Amino acid sequence: MTDNNQTKVAVTGCVLVCVREMSLKNWLFFLLLALLLLVTAFFNVLLNPAPPRYPSIGGGGYDLSGFVYTLSLLLFTCAWSVIMLIAGLCFKNPVIARRLFILAIIGALTFIVTLVLYHGNLQ
Repeated sequence: MTDNNQTKVAVTGCVLVCVREMSLKNWLFFLLLALLLLVTAFFNVLLNPAPPRYPSIGGGGYDLSGFVYTLSLLLFTCAWSVIMLIAGLCFKNPVIARRLFILAIIGALTFIVTLVLYHGNLQ
């Protein structure tokens, strides 16, 4: 294979995306960004449920959903940032590397915002 036809593999969570080394299109950047936003929005919906319409008929116990969902969101954003950072270091093309570093920074900022907003769930 020549240098122009080589492919690099960037792993984002459970998604495996094959990217040509010389052409990371804008659609792929926005696709990865949308994936990050959808997953974090899903966890935020789980962390902020609507109030119940009817009183609970259950009998007590501990609700660990806040802890589990917060921890899942933190693990996802941490893994996202590390994977994007490593992928950015693997590419020699500066445009691709810069876009992957931007995705890593967005993931790190999401991690920090999650810690600030939901730190009470981790206690």
